[in-house]
Amino acid sequence: MKFHYNGPASGVTLEEGNEVLLWPNMNIELPEDNSYVKTLLTLNYLVPVEEAFNER
Repeated sequence: MKFHYNGPASGVTLEEGNEVLLWPNMNIELPEDNSYVKTLLTLNYLVPVEEAFNER
């Protein structure tokens, strides 16, 4: 699923082995069922792209 990221610049290796760099105000494709992605959603650092642009 495509997400809009609006958190601090960071990098992570997901459980699947994918290395991801996250930059503020970027759109990125991430797996919805990943525990780290769920944490970022809870922190409101990630928003599904459709929702991010509907709120503007």
